[in-house]
Amino acid sequence: MKEKRTFSQLVLQLLIIVLLIGVVYAFYKKQINIASYVEDLKVSYLPYYIFRSLIRMFSAYFFALLFSFTYGYLAATSVKREAIMIPILDILQSVPILGFFPVAIAFFISLFPNSILGVELASIFLIFTSQSWNIAFGVYESIKGIPNDVKEAYEFFDPEGLLKLRRLYIPASIPKIIYNSIVSWSNGWYFLVASEIFAVGEKSFRLPGIGSFILVSATENKIGLVLLGILALGVTIFFLDMFMWRPLSQWSRKFRYSISPGEEEEKEVLDIVIIFWEFVGNIINKIKRPFEKINFESINLKQIFKAKLFVTIERVLKYVLLVVSILVSIYIMFYTFKGIYSIALSFKLSYILIVLKSLIFSTLRVLSSYIIAVSWTVPFAIFLYNRKKIANFILPFFQILSSIPAISFFPLLLYFLLPFKFGLELSSIILILTGMQWYIFFLVLGGLKAIPNDLQEVVDSYGVKGNLRLRRLLIPAMLPSFLTGTITAMGGAWNALVVAEYIDIKGQPFSVQGIGALLNTSLAQNEKALFTLALVSLVFMVYSINHFVYRPLYDKILDRYRMEA
Repeated sequence: MKEKRTFSQLVLQLLIIVLLIGVVYAFYKKQINIASYVEDLKVSYLPYYIFRSLIRMFSAYFFALLFSFTYGYLAATSVKREAIMIPILDILQSVPILGFFPVAIAFFISLFPNSILGVELASIFLIFTSQSWNIAFGVYESIKGIPNDVKEAYEFFDPEGLLKLRRLYIPASIPKIIYNSIVSWSNGWYFLVASEIFAVGEKSFRLPGIGSFILVSATENKIGLVLLGILALGVTIFFLDMFMWRPLSQWSRKFRYSISPGEEEEKEVLDIVIIFWEFVGNIINKIKRPFEKINFESINLKQIFKAKLFVTIERVLKYVLLVVSILVSIYIMFYTFKGIYSIALSFKLSYILIVLKSLIFSTLRVLSSYIIAVSWTVPFAIFLYNRKKIANFILPFFQILSSIPAISFFPLLLYFLLPFKFGLELSSIILILTGMQWYIFFLVLGGLKAIPNDLQEVVDSYGVKGNLRLRRLLIPAMLPSFLTGTITAMGGAWNALVVAEYIDIKGQPFSVQGIGALLNTSLAQNEKALFTLALVSLVFMVYSINHFVYRPLYDKILDRYRMEA
């Protein structure tokens, strides 16, 4: 009976996937007729565009993962390093993706001036900047949240720290890495359009990808192609969620702090996905078999690396690295002073007033969006946490919604809201909301899911329900994640200003006064002084809020609500 039910579920899942592909194909066949008069857009190349975008996303994520764990680990394991590294991370995550454009173009494209490789590397770097900070904060929060008695036990048995790294820090970070990676991927998709098409002055760069397809369609006001691009992106995200993120999320549960025995693991992965990964696992095992016969233990790697040759190579590499670091520092300082001098020559006092007014208007929009975001994301995350079956159905759709590039909404919002008096203002607030709400929602839900099972069982055994359960268990458990979500959401909001306050549709600009619009116009008009002042002012303001408001509050909350074993 059970085997029959499993088989029917498998058939049903296959039918759903086939139907999903059929819907995309129907849209594709419908839109192919208008491709003849759409300049520079080839609808028949849509699968190729998705493939190119996926390569950029995976490449950026690989480097983001390496950077994030290293950075978060180093910051969380030393008070001295933490005092320097966390403020730097606050600054980096508060820089809008547009602020990295000059760096990406100047560095990567100058390395390969006559090759597409430089543009590809610049695009990957820009996607990396939209993915990495959130994961780094997650690693930092995970390591800082490890119970003190567990840390002390490892320090007693392993003073050198190698065992602690493998058996404590990495496993403790995995749940947050996986959950924050889902948010980071959504953010990467969100800013993909800005990473595949960018322009500075007279130079413009465009790469084939789903982001550039959606952007060109939106700016040319071709709503049919925008919807087709969004649908194709949604299907891609659906398959990634089903075959990658759901299995990883279920696997990450093994690393939660819990002393409750015999908990039945809730299955969230579909049968077809299990069959797929079992097939992949069998292939990997066959590849591994010849290597299993080799006795690696007989090879004394420590003795080999202690040889004179390797000791000499190590010393040479240290000196080479030191010399290269000094030369790079001198190079950066030279061009920094050169840039400051160039900017000072073209600086005008009126720029200060323009930037301050723009910051005030943008701040009011961000605060309005934040109030709206918190008012629905926190209650809804708690609702889904208490109703896991509904959550399993809704979360994939939320992940798709969070990944849709904001610029694709703009033509639709303008069409409906522009006739109203404050329609443009309202549309910009809605777009800022799309750039911040998902951080809070997903991180709050992740914080709730990390509640140890034994705590839940104690609460349930005493029959604690309703408001008392909310006040004594759920809110304290989610507060550290909520504050991390707030910090990253604010960074996401300031990033979203770049696309929320300014867009050009068929040569007609639509904008509201704000720092995002100012960054766009000053960069397009190559006004370096105004762009630099706007960017530095924005970064300084966001950093000040993080450093003087969020960080002290976060330390107090973490100290009070840390889960002790």
